[in-house]
Amino acid sequence: MRIIKGIEIPIAICISYTIINIGGSVFEAIVNQESSLCTNNIMMLLWTSIAVFILSIHHLFDEWSPLAMILIQYIIALSLVFLTMIIGGVFEPVAKGGYKDAFLSFTIPYVIGAVVYYIGVFQSVRRQNQLLQDIIKDKDEEI
Repeated sequence: MRIIKGIEIPIAICISYTIINIGGSVFEAIVNQESSLCTNNIMMLLWTSIAVFILSIHHLFDEWSPLAMILIQYIIALSLVFLTMIIGGVFEPVAKGGYKDAFLSFTIPYVIGAVVYYIGVFQSVRRQNQLLQDIIKDKDEEI
């Protein structure tokens, strides 16, 4: 049996919590049709999935400037969030001010997550460029 160490422990806790929370929400939605908590949890899972997926496909926008890419990704993600609300509104009416609340509930964590994500991406690119420069420098010195 493999021992979970270091950073793997918080990741295992997050994964376990997510599985239990979403499983409980789905069960609650099946058993108790009136629960808004389970609906909120399921919507948050959908919105998180949308955000992670949209951020992960940044390579499809490589030809564009970074600012344009980030704005287009955000617009696509927010459009998908509102689409989930429109579809969800068929089953359960959207509360007054619900779209504004959804906008804020999605935008704030999305911006924080995007900043963290793109800092990591830009640092990775910088490291790769430095490695390429070192390889080119070493090749030039050999010649």
